[in-house]
Amino acid sequence: MNKTDLIITALLGMLLIFPSCENQKTYADYLNDEAKAIERFIAQQQLTILDEYPTDGKFEEKEFYKDPNTEVYYQVISCGDTTEQLSTGETVYIRFSGLHYFMSNDTTRYANLVYPEEIKYFGPVNSYTKSYYSNPGWMVPLEHVGHNGEVKMIIPFNMGSSYDRSQYQPSYYDWVEYRFENRY
Repeated sequence: MNKTDLIITALLGMLLIFPSCENQKTYADYLNDEAKAIERFIAQQQLTILDEYPTDGKFEEKEFYKDPNTEVYYQVISCGDTTEQLSTGETVYIRFSGLHYFMSNDTTRYANLVYPEEIKYFGPVNSYTKSYYSNPGWMVPLEHVGHNGEVKMIIPFNMGSSYDRSQYQPSYYDWVEYRFENRY
């Protein structure tokens, strides 16, 4: 086999091995798909989205607040004990039920009621602290809830768990409960 044949064979082999880039979604495509899926979910559930957090901290049955910095939607079910602020480095135990990936065909509802997730609190979620949390979206409502606080949430994939981020899947939690270390 001469040099020319070898080069042509190698080029043809690379064309067969490497898939076309035209068929791959971009990050912007995933964000656009997610925005549409969240809008559909909100419409299907007949939710009202608030641009401002309620001054009295009380939500109507189908009202959710959209945090402008993180785009996490949440409804406070119970504020819990808000007399003491959460300390930096304190452990937050999180239990949840009704986790649903509404953008996929997965109809399973996931829960974590027996062994809570443990997360160290590093302050309000921002670009610096976001990387410290396994699921940064869970930390967003902590500005308004305390020990034993309960919320419902819609979390965009970029604020979700590593699985959510890798699969580009937003999630809905029907119930999330927070317990703070040393306050049982």
